Amino acid sequence: MRKLLVIALLAALLIPVFADDGTVLPAGVFRARVIPAFGWIPGSYDKNGKYTALSTGTATIPNLGFSLEYGITDWVTLGLQWAPGITFASNIPMGTSTTYNMNGPSDLFAGVMVQIVGPKAPVVSDVIRFDLSPGVKIPLGGVDFSTQTGSTITLENPDKQTLGIGGRAYFDYVFSPSFFLDLYSQFIYYPTTVDAKYISYYDAVYNAGLKIGYGYDLRIELDPHYSMQLSDALTLSANCAFRYDATPDYTYSGTASYTTLHSSLFSANPSVALFFTKSVVPFELQLDYGQPLYGVSTPATYSLDLQAKVYFKL
Repeated sequence: MRKLLVIALLAALLIPVFADDGTVLPAGVFRARVIPAFGWIPGSYDKNGKYTALSTGTATIPNLGFSLEYGITDWVTLGLQWAPGITFASNIPMGTSTTYNMNGPSDLFAGVMVQIVGPKAPVVSDVIRFDLSPGVKIPLGGVDFSTQTGSTITLENPDKQTLGIGGRAYFDYVFSPSFFLDLYSQFIYYPTTVDAKYISYYDAVYNAGLKIGYGYDLRIELDPHYSMQLSDALTLSANCAFRYDATPDYTYSGTASYTTLHSSLFSANPSVALFFTKSVVPFELQLDYGQPLYGVSTPATYSLDLQAKVYFKL
């Protein structure tokens, strides 16, 4: 059971194929996104990197996320991102008559993206874009697993129930108007611990009273982007982010865990988008796919999502 619980928890972190680059919004422009997503987990990687299919069936995790960003200036963008957002109708098969899920809200990321080098940044360049985005992850509440009873059980909260502090960094090298290469990183540190009864159903039973520390989340991406103008009103773009995710060993009341090992996952995340620039309200539709390639102590999480982006001024 513990293996599936770990799979469920980490899946929530990896569902969104939400890759961005160092481009900021123009001053006064809003961008709103609605992001329906679907994740599924047919198997997992053990501590030696060996893949094994789940014997009880594929875990499925639907999710609906949102974000809102605003260009304060031509080189500063303020953003609220809830992606992954709310997980619903998820199913974690355990081979029993009890129904298991990991429904609930994920954390909210709030940050500000500052372009230091770029076309309209303090350091002007048409070839390089460099951005820093400090931010915080804000927990939105979850299940108290010590109260879980009945034939339907929530195994884990979809996200960490504690404040995260950190940020993101972007470095783009622009080869031509149609092609650029993006190097992206994200680091979120969790300075406090969480009572076991808010972590998972398993922890509420077997680790009651312990305080669990998550440590940090790390993500690094290398992402080539290509775009082509099909007409004066329509642009086609495509990219493929090669992504590395990692987490350390959790601690249980200050002691390193021997059941929740450090994890890592390498994945490929292609996307294709159409940008309708001259409609009444400019909008973009982007389809994203996540393909796990290799991992250690982690689920093999696949994902598919659609980003509907609308641009507007008030």
